[in-house]
Amino acid sequence: MSEVAGGTQKDSRHDVEADAPARLHRLERQFAEIQRLAHFGSWEWDLATDVVTWSDELHRIFGLEPGTLEPTYDAVISRYHPDDRDMVAAAAQRAIADRGSSALYARLVRPDGEVRWLHSLGRVLVDERGEPQSFFGVAIDITERRRSEQFLREFIGNAAHALGTPAAVILQAAYVLADSTVAIADRELAMGALTRQSTRLHDLSINLFDLVALDKDAPSVMLGLSMLLGPVPLADAVRKAAAASPPADDVTLTIDIAADIAVLAEPNELERVFAHLLANAQVHGGPNVSVTARRMADEVIVDVRDDGPGVPHEHLPDLFAPFATRRGAGQGSGLGLAVVHRLMEAFGGAISYRGAEPHGSQFTLRFSAG
Repeated sequence: MSEVAGGTQKDSRHDVEADAPARLHRLERQFAEIQRLAHFGSWEWDLATDVVTWSDELHRIFGLEPGTLEPTYDAVISRYHPDDRDMVAAAAQRAIADRGSSALYARLVRPDGEVRWLHSLGRVLVDERGEPQSFFGVAIDITERRRSEQFLREFIGNAAHALGTPAAVILQAAYVLADSTVAIADRELAMGALTRQSTRLHDLSINLFDLVALDKDAPSVMLGLSMLLGPVPLADAVRKAAAASPPADDVTLTIDIAADIAVLAEPNELERVFAHLLANAQVHGGPNVSVTARRMADEVIVDVRDDGPGVPHEHLPDLFAPFATRRGAGQGSGLGLAVVHRLMEAFGGAISYRGAEPHGSQFTLRFSAG
């Protein structure tokens, strides 16, 4: 009986040993897949041979085909941004000297010239005598996070400036109105400035709230708005938007939309889309503004045109970004087009811009037909 049991134990050990390479291969595949999904890579530097080994994902982060990196320390350092190479080298040498670890943020340069940000963590392994044997670690691409942080800093700075300007005018107007010795004409000017800047501050605060509420990372708000979408008569929405903010006496507004055209939207938010676009055309456009619509398959295409100077080429990349810089001082909140862009996304549509011929601006909106 004991012999049979002993034989069974030997067979089991043999099966486990035979299966070990397969299990190791499965673990390696799983680890590689985890790296790909999480967008991080691993590396190891054999200090005795100066051979560097990278995972496939780390190659991809650096813009390289897996297995194509020259496996040396100098080749790795050369992949970093010239301004960061000394820092990367110093961090590695310090970790080796201390038999410790390293953590750093550095820029890499891909073969096509694109600059990316990398966060690396490394640790030194020592042999039984305490001598450094290898340096290994992981690295993750944090470029998008860095861009988000930069955008947030710029957004806060722009918002503070945009809020501060009308607030300063309101404060100054209040001082004038509080002074009983000021002439009636000056008090009337102060009251006019107070009214205009209060309205501007109110509009700005609403638009800031809209940008936050309509953010793609606020799924509950986006879901709530999507549940309110339904067929909306387009011509009615445009006319209501125009009536809420009538064009100036020297501006001619033409609306050419068939009465039976409807789009998938939320009625109040659709009016605000056109209120922003018409206000933008009045501020930056020429004396003639038009809104036209046409059906194409299951879509409705709307063009909002003006015959003004158009948008300068250098401002096009950020046209729908908050606080776009193409407006003059005191002209609009800088958020109207950004809000329109978010609302169109919430409707499941899109907005684009191109220069009109022979001059002017044309914003094209694409809706699902209602």
